[in-house]
Amino acid sequence: MSKTKIAIAGGSGKMGKLLSDFIKNKNEFEISGIYDPNNTNNEYKYFKTYDEIEGDYLFVFVSANNINDFINEIYNHIKKFKGIVIGSSGLSDKSIKILENEFIKNTNIVCIIPNFSIGSIFQKLISQKIQYDFEKVYITEKHHSNKIDSPSGTSLDLISSLDKENISIDSIRSDEYMAEQIVSFKNKNEELNIEHIVTDRNAYLTGINLVLESLSSMKGYYFGLEKILKNKI
Repeated sequence: MSKTKIAIAGGSGKMGKLLSDFIKNKNEFEISGIYDPNNTNNEYKYFKTYDEIEGDYLFVFVSANNINDFINEIYNHIKKFKGIVIGSSGLSDKSIKILENEFIKNTNIVCIIPNFSIGSIFQKLISQKIQYDFEKVYITEKHHSNKIDSPSGTSLDLISSLDKENISIDSIRSDEYMAEQIVSFKNKNEELNIEHIVTDRNAYLTGINLVLESLSSMKGYYFGLEKILKNKI
């Protein structure tokens, strides 16, 4: 039985390496190669140009500084893949619209995952459920100092999923944190905080595995891991 080939853009970054290391133990998948201008990984085939990138599915973990340019460039090559999975933050509204309306015409799956952590998805789903019982919502998100985008893609995604207006985000960057988010719901006489803390990047493996195992049954446009998770719970 042939293996499903996964190409990784941004394969030398932390999430790219997490995915490639994980796939080593997945008998049904293999890495076709990586694309990364900062390539430091000699274990896999190195794609130097967009033309060279090949595989059944393309997973994208390009930096927030470069993700929107990457989307524009890879568009002309998307027909080569059965699907594309975007795990990068920093996507502009324009890029999201292009992925949703144009990419999907030329490939089977377009999947945007702002956060692969199952905990963050449950935080989002609970927030959606209880938002109408509180007057105000505030978000505090804390990430490591190397995170470029601020506010985080996860916090912006959460806001877009709620019906509340004027939700403020307090973004903190420090080496003290990996990834944390507190969603605070307030009324006149009480406050409810839903806190999610990632202490190890392996927290993202559950979501990554969920996407990998769902690829063969997916078709169309997906935004958010919850769109896949809801079929599992």
